[in-house]
Amino acid sequence: MFDTSDTICAISTAAGAGWRAIVRLSGPRAIEIVEDLFRPFSGRLAELGGFRWTDGIVSAGLSRHGGEQIKLPARAYVFRCPKSYTRQDLVELHVPGAIHAAGAVLDAMLAAGARRAEGGEFTARAFLSGRIDLSAAQAVADLIDSAGAAQARAAAAAACGQIFRICTQLAGELADALACVEAAIDLADQDIHLDQPATLAARLETLAGRIAMLAESADDMPDESACPRVVLAGRPNVGKSSLLNALAQTDRAIVSALAGTTRDVLNCPISISNVGLLLLDAAGFAAPKNDLDGAAQSAAERAVASADLVLLVVDAGAGGGDLRADREILDRVGHANPRASVILLANKLDLAADQPGTIEKIKSTAGVETLGVSALTGLGLDELRTAIANHLHLGAWRGGETLALHKRQKACLIDASRSASAAAEILKNSGEVADDAELVAIELREAMASIGKITGQVGTEEILARIFSRFCVGK
Repeated sequence: MFDTSDTICAISTAAGAGWRAIVRLSGPRAIEIVEDLFRPFSGRLAELGGFRWTDGIVSAGLSRHGGEQIKLPARAYVFRCPKSYTRQDLVELHVPGAIHAAGAVLDAMLAAGARRAEGGEFTARAFLSGRIDLSAAQAVADLIDSAGAAQARAAAAAACGQIFRICTQLAGELADALACVEAAIDLADQDIHLDQPATLAARLETLAGRIAMLAESADDMPDESACPRVVLAGRPNVGKSSLLNALAQTDRAIVSALAGTTRDVLNCPISISNVGLLLLDAAGFAAPKNDLDGAAQSAAERAVASADLVLLVVDAGAGGGDLRADREILDRVGHANPRASVILLANKLDLAADQPGTIEKIKSTAGVETLGVSALTGLGLDELRTAIANHLHLGAWRGGETLALHKRQKACLIDASRSASAAAEILKNSGEVADDAELVAIELREAMASIGKITGQVGTEEILARIFSRFCVGK
């Protein structure tokens, strides 16, 4: 899937301006190529040892200015084979984060003979060289995509070998059981003591239970990088922007008594149940009066169509009032996005004289889950956060020591548990281990293979392609 014999390069920092940009190379010609572009203030780059850095000047052609050469201050970090991330010579050039600077350096590296890296190719080289196992490689992408501190801690633990160590221990115990079974085949006619079937069956039953419990108790690590999207929708001036500010605990949106202040879709990342999600505030649904209004309505409908959860906001300040317009918007939301859940928020409840009666009136009219809230006083916001977490199945991450697994990894553990349990069932009905040793050995090898699919000791092109397709270029 990946060619590891050439030298690859990529920009490893996010697009756009910043304090610095990083351009990374890995491969047999990494140092040679950087030496052609980079002049240290003292000494030669080739003489620098691993895990060392030096400052200097990098020269590159700025293609959009007719090939004009630019000179940039730079710092080169050198990581020598085989102790680098990829187990190849690896160099990082850190340059000023001007928009075109890193691109000019990358173009110069490509012109010098490097190849543009594919997404995840640096981590793929680390995996293929044996530097990390597959669970750690997958955790690198999880760490990049993590939404919330607890998820980041779980991904970091996996990247540092937590899952690999667990799998190694489980595979070792399965291997010990397989050794006993194979000994019964090879040494059945020898006068030596062998494990009794009941004893070995009990060991395997206990092991199968532990593996199953591990899969069931682990948190779910999402397979997709995109965080859940929650959209605030409703008529103009019902308090959507105020609710966004209240949930985000910052003044992200402009709030005004003038209806229609929000014309574009605003977005703000927030955290609920220690999991990150994207909260969007769409323009109010109303009959468009001009082209600008029409564009705002179209943007609002696109936001609703992309939502995982829609919070339809209505004005409860006047006791609920006439909800026919809100019913029409509810129908538009359902038409635009039939898969998304909808929670109806009776906002401005602090202005309602009869709060319980107002909520019941709105709920009976709308026919969907309804919560009373006040963006001004904070009334009902804790209940709203709980409802959002329940609808999106966010779950409460339990802390830094929590094991988090992908669905594929959990499925592998469940398969291993079933195979180990099947081996135990066979042994329960055996007079001697040797009587059914070959059938038991098949089940135990299946269990070990399932564990190996997590660490990459047993793998397929399909699994590798699916995992590394999540990576961005430069990682």
